[in-house]
Amino acid sequence: CLWTDLDWQVNGQVDLCQSNCVSADRLTGPTKMQQTKQHPWAMAAFPTKQKGFCQLGCQLFYTEVPKNTTCKRLCNYFYRYKITVGYNDLAEEAKLECQDGCEIALQVCQAGYYCDEGIMLPCPAGTYREPVTDVSILALEKATSCTKCPYGRYRSTNKGKSADECTKCPIGTYANVEGSVKESDCQRCPAGTNAEEEGQRLCKCITPGSCGSIIDDNVVFSNGVDYYRESIPFIGRW
Repeated sequence: CLWTDLDWQVNGQVDLCQSNCVSADRLTGPTKMQQTKQHPWAMAAFPTKQKGFCQLGCQLFYTEVPKNTTCKRLCNYFYRYKITVGYNDLAEEAKLECQDGCEIALQVCQAGYYCDEGIMLPCPAGTYREPVTDVSILALEKATSCTKCPYGRYRSTNKGKSADECTKCPIGTYANVEGSVKESDCQRCPAGTNAEEEGQRLCKCITPGSCGSIIDDNVVFSNGVDYYRESIPFIGRW
């Protein structure tokens, strides 16, 4: 199944990946050629000074199929060769550098997605993931999973990139759970309480004595149950 919805903005992550290709704290590689042959075969300088090989891998990862195995197959395709001597050290180094770029791209991952087991997958509804802005251990660990939408918010679609992309519950409702996926997860405030602003985790008592009110010796609201509203249909308008 090909990914045809290329709606993510990858420029920032490609730049981060490509800059890491030439960094002293490179996340992956450089990977040394295992079959280097001595004279008369030409030997490639290792590590290479050609940064473009690794940086191409960064770009190839964010294609229609953001998957490590697919990226590496593309590297093999771009740096394929067929010569009579059967081996080319420079081409092998280019291919390995390109594959290192695939590994680095996987680790920095794209916002709104999480990268795990060699593939980039969209964050499901009710979650989000912010972009990786550096290559610290803490930042890279966050790229492997998505974060649930905060209390008082919900998100009905996937690929959320920040908590702000989780919609706030409407006024008069609340959500005391994380990771809500639809507006109906926002519960109406019980009798005697209200949420005067959007995105509330809990409702507040309207007055100091409004929570657990009593009318004519009958408990109107107790232990989260709105007995008055449940037993007497409301007629008229608020």
